[in-house]
Amino acid sequence: MSITRDIEETFPVTIRKTTRIRDVYRVLTVKGRLLCSKSYDIPEPEMHFIARVMMHLAEAGFHYGPRIIQTKSQAQWAIRKGKPYMITNWVRGRSPNFKERSEWKKAIRTLAEFHQHAEGIALDEIPAGRDRVVFLPNMIEHYRATISDHKGIGDISAFLSLFDIATSYINQPKSLEAIDHEKSVRAFAHGDYNYPNLVLDRKDAIHLIDFENASLQARMTDLAHILHRNHAWNGEDMLRWIEYYDRIRPLSNEDRHLLYAVLHVPNPLVRAIRLNKSNKTIENEIPQTTTIDQYVTALRIMI
Repeated sequence: MSITRDIEETFPVTIRKTTRIRDVYRVLTVKGRLLCSKSYDIPEPEMHFIARVMMHLAEAGFHYGPRIIQTKSQAQWAIRKGKPYMITNWVRGRSPNFKERSEWKKAIRTLAEFHQHAEGIALDEIPAGRDRVVFLPNMIEHYRATISDHKGIGDISAFLSLFDIATSYINQPKSLEAIDHEKSVRAFAHGDYNYPNLVLDRKDAIHLIDFENASLQARMTDLAHILHRNHAWNGEDMLRWIEYYDRIRPLSNEDRHLLYAVLHVPNPLVRAIRLNKSNKTIENEIPQTTTIDQYVTALRIMI
């Protein structure tokens, strides 16, 4: 059965056209409405978690997350070819260009506003695969193993030193208090907050899409992620944008200790290895020792 017929039989829409775009379908209804159909390769309890995250944001008043289109039976998703899939609104716009300061600034502001609402999710039971906040120290050790076990990229001692700092600070009382707080308020993170999963609409507002990696997690992991992806090894720039985030959603002293720890994880190198980049490409991306030293020195002002 075609995707068009499946959707029309399950959801209260009549379709004029469907267009495949990467891993989703853009759906144009006869009324001119644009929708997004996305399938997920995850267990149904995790699908329920993702749907609950989206619904929580809408109920909390966050206007820039996906809006779920319910099925004819008022369900948040359906099953097609053995996999859950969901219909949401399609945001008309484009990926933001982070080389444009104004658009990067909007991304940090939107992240802070999203994090203001990203807590208190109401679920009787959280799927084990989505309950990740208490495993943050273990994640750092897993990343260390990823680098240590990778062969052929030369001297990694400087990166292991960064892991030593990250491990030391993630286990300090203030960082552990931050983790406990995030757990107690049922905080959640987007899990992949960066320009491919952000849309700048025609009114210059940024919308979040693709919550496939959302989980109960410390919100500082989102901030660290976008800083690592766009200001890698530039501690001074990171500090500037952390302070901008702080003006919108004030950071506690405990948050800052946790963020300080996570920013010492050399995520750019971990990501390059996980993407199976060639050793030559990875070596070309490795900063000089002096750059790493300057980065570490700059971050010290955080705490």
